[in-house]
This record gives sequence, structure tokens and C-alpha cells, in this order.
Amino acid sequence: MMKSGLVTLLILAFVSVCAAQGTNQRGTSGTPAAAQRGRGGAGGAAANSTATGFGTTNTLTTIPEAGAGSAADDPTAEQLAASPEAQTIIANAKKIAGTELAQDVAKFCTWNGAADVPPRNPAFGTVQVFDNLYYAGTGSVGAWIIKTSAGILLWDTLDSEEEVKTILEPGMKKFGMDPSQIKYIVIGHAHNDHTGGGEYLQRMYNPTILMGRLDWDTVMVSPSPHMRRGVDVIDGQKLTLGDTTMTLFLLPGHTPGSVSGIIPVKYQGRTYNMLNLTASRFSTYASIAPFERIFDEAKRAKVVSVVQVHPEILMNKTALMEDLHTYPPARQHPLIWSPEKAARYMDVELECGRARIAANRTALDKARSPEYYYSPDAAPATAPRGRP
Repeated sequence: MMKSGLVTLLILAFVSVCAAQGTNQRGTSGTPAAAQRGRGGAGGAAANSTATGFGTTNTLTTIPEAGAGSAADDPTAEQLAASPEAQTIIANAKKIAGTELAQDVAKFCTWNGAADVPPRNPAFGTVQVFDNLYYAGTGSVGAWIIKTSAGILLWDTLDSEEEVKTILEPGMKKFGMDPSQIKYIVIGHAHNDHTGGGEYLQRMYNPTILMGRLDWDTVMVSPSPHMRRGVDVIDGQKLTLGDTTMTLFLLPGHTPGSVSGIIPVKYQGRTYNMLNLTASRFSTYASIAPFERIFDEAKRAKVVSVVQVHPEILMNKTALMEDLHTYPPARQHPLIWSPEKAARYMDVELECGRARIAANRTALDKARSPEYYYSPDAAPATAPRGRP
């Protein structure tokens, strides 16, 4: 009971304005849609400057943490460069990275974690990534297809019914998979580039769809047509289909009900664990805590790769995914790192997030004023005279 209540409170505390706009934007940032092109997919939304905590007119907006950067409550590039604390943390990230991960630390330790989504390339299509894992993408976003002994698990649904019909379904058939065998769909978060094809897939094949409870709440109030409400993800739950069991974790921050997972992937007779994130940028006190936790879980699982459905941001780089049009790869599989190297990769990303927080600490601390914890309209009454 205590654990359940704690999880609920944690989720509520991490809710962002992104949730309130989730189905109207493409999951990229809190900036207006016209300014989002080519960016995002990796962090929380911009703060609502009028929010005062719980009980606001928009109950999905409860994080007033703010920053001068244009998205995800980031600092500006100038703030990052001028902060001695941030630069000390970045120096430590470089030490962790060494020469092996030098390019990664240079990318992550920027004002926005270099969370820039590449432009669309509808010709990208579908590639085989592991013996049991496939990726269908638009060049900008994609969906993971996990083939099991008892049917198909799908992670995300692309932008629209049209993309399912022209990219996902043909891609599955190309590799001998029948879309009618999709038994489960896991939705990373409620933005349209992850949910857009869900209503069609549900209508055609009636799979069980799982998503975070608070993200379901957002979808249910969005304009129709949208998916019928499915199953709420429980933090740490196991989802098993045939010979495959993945572990799902709530990762609030990008949206209140964001979900990430550890997926077993098979290659040349061995099984490895892969961490699939729903987002990759964190620049506030509220958003970094879930990533510290998910990376700790991933290290215990000895994951060998860290990916998400948007290419380029994490290990699933665009060029690498293009190379996988030839499978199996001629050389060492590019998404199989040693668990030790993958752990350092996650540590570098965490340090860079801490550097952004350090550079933005004044704004973040100001947001955590007493008004964050109670409504000014219900301020505590003055204690009676003579009493403490």
C-alpha cells in the first residue's frame, strides 16, 4: 500500500505541461508547434509560468520549474558555458567518457542534450535490428517490432493510420510477419508521433494496448478518433508473450505517464538486454530522478544498448540504422556494447543532465518556492499568539 501510494505521488509530482498539449504536438518540446520542427523527442515540455502547484486550473500542469532555454526547462548555451559548477561536472563527464565516448559527451553536454530529431525520410522503411527485433521508421520516428513465439509485441505506432498502412504493415509483411498477430502494443508516451496509428491498429487487430495511466487520461480527452482506453502500465511490471518477457518502468517527465522498458533481444544464439527510453533529455530536479532510477535498473540488467524510437539521439544513429538494411551486419553488431561501456554511456548522459541543472539552478530553486507546495489562496493561518 505504501509503495503504491509513493509511486502515485511520484507520478503526480513529475507531471508537465507537455501532457496537457500531448495530442496536439509531436512530442518534441514545450515550444509552439511551428518552432518545433526538427527538434525534440527527448525532454519534458516548457514550464507553465502561471502554475502554482496542485490545484491550478489545469490539473495536469504541476511543475513550475523553469529555464531560460527554449525547451525542456533547459538553460541557455551561454548559461551552461558561464557556470563553473556546470563546467566542473562536464569535466567529470569527459573523464568518464575517455576517448571511447568522446563524441557522446560532446553531444550530451550541451544546453539541450543535442536532442534534435532528424528530418523525415519516408523511404527509410523497415530494418531487422536483431534476430527477434525490427524497426519501422519514417526517418524521424519509428516503432519497434518484437517477434515472439506466440505473436508480436509492438512498441509505439508511428504518426498516423497512413504511416501504419504504408510503412509498418508492409515492413512487417516484408519480413514474413502478419500484422494480425500483434497481440500487445506498448505506448512510450501520449504524443501523436507515438500514438497516431494506435486507433487503426486497435480497430483492425484488437491488440491489448498498454500506456501510463495519466497519459491515458490525456488521450481520452483528446479529439476523436482516438484509441479506446486500454491497460495502465504498472511500474516494474513484466509483460510476457510466448518466449519473450520485457520489463516496463514508469519514467515520468516528458509526459506524466511516460513508459520505458528493458527488452530482451536475440543475436546469434545469445540473448542480450536493450534499454528502450521514451525520451532522453532531463534538465530539472523532477525529471532527472526517474532517469537516475531507470539507468540503475538498466545497469543491473547489464543492458548492451540504449535506444529510443527517435533515431540519432541515442545509440541508434541514423547511419547505423541505415546500415542494418543489410542483416546480419558484416562486422561486430553496432548495438551490442559491453555492459561496462553501456553503463559509462548512461553515466555520461546523467552527468550532462546534472550540468544543465547546475547551470539553471537559480531558476529551478526559485521555482521551488513555498508556492510549489501549497496554493497561495490557501496559505497557512497565523499560529495563535503564545503558541509555537
